[in-house]
Formats: sequence, C-alpha cells, structure tokens
Amino acid sequence: MSLKTISLLLCFSILFGCSPKAPPPKSSLTLKQLMEWVIDPHADVVWDSVKFISNTNGDTEIYPRTDEQWESVRNSSATLIEAGNMLMVVGRSKDDQQWIMYAHQLSQTAELALKASIDKNKDALFDAGGNIYNACKACHDKYADFDKPVAK
Repeated sequence: MSLKTISLLLCFSILFGCSPKAPPPKSSLTLKQLMEWVIDPHADVVWDSVKFISNTNGDTEIYPRTDEQWESVRNSSATLIEAGNMLMVVGRSKDDQQWIMYAHQLSQTAELALKASIDKNKDALFDAGGNIYNACKACHDKYADFDKPVAK
C-alpha cells in the first residue's frame, strides 16, 4: 500500500471515529402522561381482548375474531414493546437498575402478546396479558405513589 493510501485511510478513520455522540432521546411527555396516554390505553386493549364471563345468562368467551380486532391487539402490543424503551428516556428513568429491569420486562411481556396476536392464539394472548399485568404491578408496587395505600 502506498503512503498516500495509508494516510487517506488514517484520515477517514480519525474523521469518522471521532464523530459526536448522538444526544440521548428526549420527550415532551411527562412520565404521568406516558402512563395515562400511551401505556395504559394500550395495555387495556390487550387486557380487554380476551375474557371469559360467566353469569346467569350463561358463559361468554371474548377474544379477537376478525383480522381488524387481531390487528388492534397487535398494534397495542407493539406500542407496549416500545413503551418499555420510552420509560428509559432521560428524565423518566429513575436511574435505578430495577427501573430499567421493569421497563425491559414490560417490553418482553408485550413481545409475547405481539406474537400471540400475529399467531391469532387467544390462549397465548390471555397468558401474555397476565404477564404484562404482573410486570406493571411489580413496577407500580415499587415506584407508583398512587398505588400505595394511604398511611393512617
């Protein structure tokens, strides 16, 4: 290799190796807004999508039956996957390893709901909804003041 080629490669390496780091993502939504406007409505779609109701009128099984209903659950599941990432945005993250673990747990359990919705598997969707609930509850038990009983 010629000296000119080596110099050119070295210049490119320095130029591209020293590019500035991308700024951390930011959002104009507060944590409360993210919970109320994004996470909760989409979790409700998953939770309300599969039910078994037994009463004096008999038994009723509720689950997505049309492609449009399955797509709605799919879209909400995908939103919940990304919501786990949104929980880690600077200003929302509690800078605590457990917070990060809970955020990842939300994404992982929502992935199960996504797979179930793509497979149109109502039983797997029911289980995934329970897993999402458990992930949310574990985080709320530690961090959400509104879920804690008022001390007397």
